Amino acid sequence: MPLPVGAGRRAVVLAWLGVCCLLASPTQAQGPDIVVYTESYPPYSYLTKDGRLDGLSTRLVRRLLDETGIEYRIIHVPWTRAYRATLEEDNALIYTIARQEGREDLFQWLVQLGSIKFHLFARQDDHRFDAEIDWNMAHYRVACLVDDISCLLVKGLKVPEKNIYRIAEVNRPDVMLVLAGRADLYVAEEIHNRYRLKAFGVSPDRLKPVKTLEAGGDLFLASGLGLKPDLRAAIMGARDRLREAGDLLTLDPSELDNLPE
Repeated sequence: MPLPVGAGRRAVVLAWLGVCCLLASPTQAQGPDIVVYTESYPPYSYLTKDGRLDGLSTRLVRRLLDETGIEYRIIHVPWTRAYRATLEEDNALIYTIARQEGREDLFQWLVQLGSIKFHLFARQDDHRFDAEIDWNMAHYRVACLVDDISCLLVKGLKVPEKNIYRIAEVNRPDVMLVLAGRADLYVAEEIHNRYRLKAFGVSPDRLKPVKTLEAGGDLFLASGLGLKPDLRAAIMGARDRLREAGDLLTLDPSELDNLPE
C-alpha cells in the first residue's frame, strides 16, 4: 500500500539515520589499539590511595606509549590474569615481567625496563658479615616471608631450618626484626627494599647488603605473539627516539621519593 507523503518522508529520514548509525557504530565501539596489563607490584606498579595507577614501571611505560601515538589502555589486574590475557589476546602487552628461560618463546620482549637483584641485608653496624658467611658454623637467624621467593632463596643458601625465621604477616616486618636484633639477616630485592624502608620510615643507611644472591633477572615490557608488526614497529621506534633524546627508559630508584602513597 502506498505511504502518505509525510510518512514516506519520515521513513526515508529514519532509514538514512539507520544507515548513519551503522556506519558510525564500528568506530564508536572500537577499543584502543593495544591493551596493557599490569599487576600490583609496588613500587613498580600499584594503585595509589586515590585510585590512580602509578609506579616506576608505569611511568616508563606511559612515556613510551605516549610517544608512539598509539591509543592504549592500562588494566590493573592480578598477575595470573594479566599473564594469561597477554598470551591469549591479540595486541596485548604486559609489564613488569621478568625474562626467564621458560618464558622466552611465549612473548615478544619489547623494551627492557631494568634489572633486579636479591641480597641478604644486615644492620649497618653489624660487622659479622664482612667475610664470607659459613652457614655450617654460624647460628645467624634469617627472616623471610612464607610462600614468598625470599624463603625459597634462603633454602637455596643451605641455611639450617632452625635458623630460618619464617614470617606470615603480609606487611613483611623482616626489616624491623633485623633492626630490633630478633633476626640477623633478611632477603630483599634492592629497589623494593628501598621502597619498604621509606614506608617504614627507616633511613637506608641503617642497613647494608652483605651478600648478592644468585637470583633476579631483567624486567621488561613485553607482548604476546599476536602483536601486529606495525604496532611493534611503532613501539620500538618510540623507544629509539626517546633514547636518542636522552631518556633511557630505565628504572630509577631516585624517583622513589616522588611516588605517592
